[in-house]
Parts: sequence; C-alpha cells; structure tokens
Amino acid sequence: MCHIGIFVAAFATVVSGAQAQERQPFHIARFSDSRTISLAITSSMKPDDRQYDYEVGIGLTEFSASGDKVFTDHGAHAVRVRCETPRAVKVGGFVHLMPAPPGSGDWMQDLWTVLCLQPTS
Repeated sequence: MCHIGIFVAAFATVVSGAQAQERQPFHIARFSDSRTISLAITSSMKPDDRQYDYEVGIGLTEFSASGDKVFTDHGAHAVRVRCETPRAVKVGGFVHLMPAPPGSGDWMQDLWTVLCLQPTS
C-alpha cells in the first residue's frame, strides 16, 4: 500500500522541448519504499470534443528513495477535462465525474483543480 503525498501546483505549467525537464508536477505519489512518482502536464491543445474545456498530455517521472530519476515516460497520455457541471476528467474511454467541491489525493481531482480553479486575471 502506498502513502500518497499531494502537492498541487498553483498553476499548470505547459512546456515543451528543453523546458520539459523542469515541468511543474500537479500530483506526487509517495510509496512505502520511499519512491515517488510525479505527474505533470507535458502538452496542451484545443479539445476536439466541445464538451471539454481542456485536452492535455500527461507525463510521468519516477524517482528512487535517494532522489535519482529512475524512469521518465516520454509519452503524452491524453486527458480531457470539463470544468462546468457535470465536472469530469476523461481518460481513454472512461469518464470520471469530479465531486463538488473537488477533493485532493486522487491525481484526476488534482489535475481538475489545477486547470479549472486557476486564478484569472
């Protein structure tokens, strides 16, 4: 069983190229053997499906107990996010409804919070 520590970024940083190594994680899971897995937004595009507000690519990085990078998933796993009711995160063919107010601890809820509760200027 893992112990999950959550760090929600104040804002989503969408980066590319050399900056990708410095991307801000929106979710960090900590496991009992002291490994951590960070999830970050790696890309952003206008969603084809008008039911969703965002379509982003998600990348994964695993760190050892000593903090060394063990694995980086260079794939951009597509995720769609709808901010208005019914609040949802769509991964693959599955739609996951978000509670109101959104909690923390689940990576999908953390992603929804980062994208949908951003301060606007």
